[in-house]
Amino acid sequence: MPVVVQTEADQWNSLLSGESDAELLSQLEQRLSGDSCGGADGPWRAIVDSISDGICSADAEGRIVQANPAFAALVGVSSSRSLTGQSVCDVIVAAASGESEKLVQQFSRGMTSFACELRRGAELADGVLRVACVPLRETSESDGHSSEDHSVWQLRDVTHQKLAEEARNQFVFTATHELRTPLCNLKAYAETLALQDGIDVDRQKEFCNIINSEATRLARFVDELLNISQMEGGGLSVTKHQTDIERLLKEVLDHVRPQISKKQQTLETSLPARFPKLSVDKDKISGTLINLLGNACKYTPENGSLHFTVEVEPGTLLIHVEDSGYGISAEELPRIFDKFFRSSDQRVRDIEGTGLGLAFAKEVARLHGGSLTAQSEVGRGSRFTLTLPLDTQIDQV
Repeated sequence: MPVVVQTEADQWNSLLSGESDAELLSQLEQRLSGDSCGGADGPWRAIVDSISDGICSADAEGRIVQANPAFAALVGVSSSRSLTGQSVCDVIVAAASGESEKLVQQFSRGMTSFACELRRGAELADGVLRVACVPLRETSESDGHSSEDHSVWQLRDVTHQKLAEEARNQFVFTATHELRTPLCNLKAYAETLALQDGIDVDRQKEFCNIINSEATRLARFVDELLNISQMEGGGLSVTKHQTDIERLLKEVLDHVRPQISKKQQTLETSLPARFPKLSVDKDKISGTLINLLGNACKYTPENGSLHFTVEVEPGTLLIHVEDSGYGISAEELPRIFDKFFRSSDQRVRDIEGTGLGLAFAKEVARLHGGSLTAQSEVGRGSRFTLTLPLDTQIDQV
């Protein structure tokens, strides 16, 4: 049997098919308008006032009769009482200045069920409001016909949902590229080795090195996906052991130096004379530092400079990764640790990345009882600081 999906408007209107349902909606309309709410302290009024969605009732001409505090907050008004008598369309249009033509056109057609999404500004991050209108039908006692006298309007802030959808769409695009490029390279070099005769040994070794590099790249991407899956499922954990931090840092620096040299960048290190012993998950801390240094290299132009500094303070180990790269805007800085987030800066968009590394790094820091913070300014580079406790034993999470 086919599955019928009802919109909110359809669900409201389906209630009108029964006599008892029509009576229920009539009571709801009266309660929304305050007629049978038992005053400001009535239970229905308290319920409507407590929900996070903006709700208001409007008369046949589209003037607001009653609105809850959430509606007032979403349209930028301090008191819901001040909205009484105003055009609901004008109020919403003023709040969604970035995109209002759809609502105005719909409103001009009369009180019909509809739903739309309106942006608060040119950018998605400025805000997105979902607007829904449902007419309430009353039956006239004189002729028995129904008439549409009032309507209920619903406002909902769906900004976070839309940002998440945009980030995930960008991730799918990036992931496709991240998978396709190494797979195409693997196929091309493998076919060349299999089909071409007379390839000298040195060239064969070069091809094998490229195949190995691309396979490692694919494995790293799959590991990132698995890490994020564990994070979202609450299953990411750390297995800590007493670790020689000096040796761990040397391995990390040796790992990223070829990447830095390829871009002719300079790497300055400042390390303490003596390192304390530290109980950490070596693989995850190593992965975190490689990610931070790798990002510093990727998002710094050729001939730029990187600084890797380690400080030992009472009870705390501080690891700073600083670069002279593109930097991050003040608007985007709070979001850089969000999963799938990538900067809108076109210079960053043109560089391969999944938007997963910093989210993973921050979670690793948290699981160790530490933190990961960032400071940045566009055009002046970025500074990331990983803080790890020295004298606190953190149980596996």
